[in-house]
Amino acid sequence: MPTKLFPWHDTPPNRIDTRARREEMYRREVEDRAQLLFRLGYGVKQCKARLRNSVAWDFELHAKPKHAGEVDKIVDAVYKRGGTYGPPTV
Repeated sequence: MPTKLFPWHDTPPNRIDTRARREEMYRREVEDRAQLLFRLGYGVKQCKARLRNSVAWDFELHAKPKHAGEVDKIVDAVYKRGGTYGPPTV
């Protein structure tokens, strides 16, 4: 068997957690946008509507993503903690 001359000739192992990582990335993006809209002074209803429309537009050519049903929950969590990341700070 010939020796591989370059490291990129090796095939990387398949990532089993690709779907979970992708879903987390999408959820985190919605959360980041909600935090930005909170800081810009948007109300909860406006933020939810804007993010729902954004997710719908992002995936208009694909199947409805899992995080599309979590937008309201994510926005509520962001607004409850005051728009900051992580647990509320006192």
